[in-house]
Amino acid sequence: MEQINHLNIRISKAKVFVRLIVGAVLVFSIACERWIDPEYNIDPASPNDVPMSLLIPTIQLDIGFNLMGIHTAQVVNIWMQFYTGVNHDGMQKLTDYRLDQGAFDILWWNIYTKQLINAKILIEKAEKQQSPHNAAVGQILTAYSLGIATDLWGDIPYSHALKGRENVLKVPFDTQEQIYSSIDSLLDQAILNLAVTDDPIGIEGDVYYNGISHAWLNAGRAIKARHTLQLSKRRGNDAYLEALTLTDAFDGNEDNMKCPFSTTVQNPHYQDVLPTPPYVVMCTTFLNELEETNDPRIPFYFGEDAAGGISAAAPGARTSEASLPGEYLAGVNGPLYLMTFSELKFIEAEAALMTGDAERAAEAYKNAVEASLLQVTGVDSNKHWLEGHIFTETAGSITLEKIIMQKRHALFGQVQAFSDWRRTGIPELFPVPDAALPEIPQRYLYPESENFKNVGNVPYIGSMTEPVWWAEYN
Repeated sequence: MEQINHLNIRISKAKVFVRLIVGAVLVFSIACERWIDPEYNIDPASPNDVPMSLLIPTIQLDIGFNLMGIHTAQVVNIWMQFYTGVNHDGMQKLTDYRLDQGAFDILWWNIYTKQLINAKILIEKAEKQQSPHNAAVGQILTAYSLGIATDLWGDIPYSHALKGRENVLKVPFDTQEQIYSSIDSLLDQAILNLAVTDDPIGIEGDVYYNGISHAWLNAGRAIKARHTLQLSKRRGNDAYLEALTLTDAFDGNEDNMKCPFSTTVQNPHYQDVLPTPPYVVMCTTFLNELEETNDPRIPFYFGEDAAGGISAAAPGARTSEASLPGEYLAGVNGPLYLMTFSELKFIEAEAALMTGDAERAAEAYKNAVEASLLQVTGVDSNKHWLEGHIFTETAGSITLEKIIMQKRHALFGQVQAFSDWRRTGIPELFPVPDAALPEIPQRYLYPESENFKNVGNVPYIGSMTEPVWWAEYN
């Protein structure tokens, strides 16, 4: 557990900030900490006085911290060589693939005892109060949480889990194929619920979309597109064709699904840039990719180095002199993106190319990169770079490698970049020197606590290099 001691401290600070913003949820959060055994199946009694308007932002901020923060995005940022870990034993262990099962306990705990159980309570309350829109929000947040969890671990408990009130304390794991079916079902239910025009309550407390139901409907379709494409190795053309029917979910960056932060409720990646010396610095693999075209996102992705310029450290290097993560990902009040218009256009580009429509693929690719530049830089003044490096793409020149490489650059800071690498093998990355494993990890290990408390049900995983189900062909 020593490799995540500093993460525990930072999570504790983050909890304080969350409680400041959600006010009355403080009572609920403290109560949950007191009554929940450290086991995802112990389901707390749902307090009657906690309204859905407080459950929603609690789940949303938990997702921002847990699924976009230090236990997820930071880990895969290191493995994908966006970052390299320095000056702390835990970060160096992440970099060298020397993690044990205990390193994954906190994330597992947070997903099950906070996000999923609170989302279940939200759905139950919404159904009881006949509020289809609030039920849909709970279903989408559940699907999103399950999606990240299964993409990191593979098989996970769900259909038999979260039944502590029924004294169901040990449960079997659902296969990843079953989890993906559950995600699909949850999103389909949410889309149907959001198509209902008459909701007696409305969505309140929502920090993602300010209670706008059609924005949630679009987000549900966008997330469905992501997970549909994820099954391309298993479903082939069927996955691509279905994904293409969903890529119109967003019209532009204004539809992006993001978790907001502030100087009070700080972006979890901001904690990466606070320590002196830092825990992480930027990696040469990523900088070299961007410098090939003098990408205008560089000064937003990269902060200053020790000399006041921009530089990076080689994978596995132990230097503190290189650039820190920049304002885009690690700004104190910068948002973290869960689903974006840019990602949807990259999904469209890949799916169109793989089903023979190269012209549509090239056009979607251009739109995707343009949207990413606007999202990252905040200005629409990159036309010269786009015209020189992106807008020249045609049906005859577009390739899968170009699509996935630009998607990687756009998804910096998100778990999805790790998923795309496992699914496509793009880019070709090499393990850090003298690593504990011969290959870059493909998955998380099951937590130590789960192996202890759910004996007989936890699947055996021999190594973090074993691929998850969807990363293998039929």
